[in-house]
Amino acid sequence: MANTSTILDLVKKFPDEKSCHQYLAATRWDTGEITCPHENCGHDQYYVFTDGIRYKCKECNRLFTAKTKSFMEGSKLASIKWILAMYLITHKKGISSIQLGKDIGVTQKTAWFLLHRIRNALCHEPDKQNLDGVVEIDETFVGGKNKNRHYCRRVNYKEVTGRTYPDKTTVFGMYERGTGQVRAMVISRRQLKELARVITYNIKPGATLMTDDWIGYRGVDKIYNRRVIDHGKWIYADGEITTNRIENFWSHLKRGLHGTYIRVTPKHLNKYVNEFVYRFNSRTLDSQQQIDGIIKRMVCRLKYKELKAA
Repeated sequence: MANTSTILDLVKKFPDEKSCHQYLAATRWDTGEITCPHENCGHDQYYVFTDGIRYKCKECNRLFTAKTKSFMEGSKLASIKWILAMYLITHKKGISSIQLGKDIGVTQKTAWFLLHRIRNALCHEPDKQNLDGVVEIDETFVGGKNKNRHYCRRVNYKEVTGRTYPDKTTVFGMYERGTGQVRAMVISRRQLKELARVITYNIKPGATLMTDDWIGYRGVDKIYNRRVIDHGKWIYADGEITTNRIENFWSHLKRGLHGTYIRVTPKHLNKYVNEFVYRFNSRTLDSQQQIDGIIKRMVCRLKYKELKAA
């Protein structure tokens, strides 16, 4: 499909439910082979209803649409509203649920749930591979400033040892220089075992790691070629040894969280991180390609009870 650069373009291209469903089907099954999404089936023979939206599997005799087994399944919202939400979430700083509700004509609660369903799907990469080559790794802390808290809730940092902040959530990130791609997630601890587990799960052995001087990274020295930049001496770049690129991503993340979402709870922070990672990694794509990328990840449904209990 041609590039969609404005909301008006989207509305013109998808004037009815049929055109939306046909676009979703063409993007979800981009190989041209539609398969039954129901569990224990996957058959590629089906009947097409005259409405151009519904299909019936010849193997299991169950009905399905392009929304079946996706984050849009069970939603009563018009498909164009979902597509508009996907377009708006790819904006440079994202969009709040209050603003999205106003823009597409739904309540803030509905918009909030809709956005979280999209964010939840963004962590599912269709062809996920481990990072390789030169990879910058770093961690950052997300949470309110101590000076803005009520005096009885302030944390005495003088009693805190190392780089542990009990009032903040730790986000760990990796930047692959060869591709300019980022991978980030919330981690529970910044200790050696936890960092080693995340690093070995996401980065191929033998890769070159660019890190700061935090002792938690020493556990991977035997697996990777680790180069260290000593921030404690106020050195931030020594030739190719630097973590400035991953720290640039932290700047995007924190500015977006503070400017658009204002307050994010630790409970849902990882979903917001998914959103910023996807937007950063698709920054060279046009709007249509970004929407297509979201749809290809949509085979992941999040129910409201699961979201509230997460």
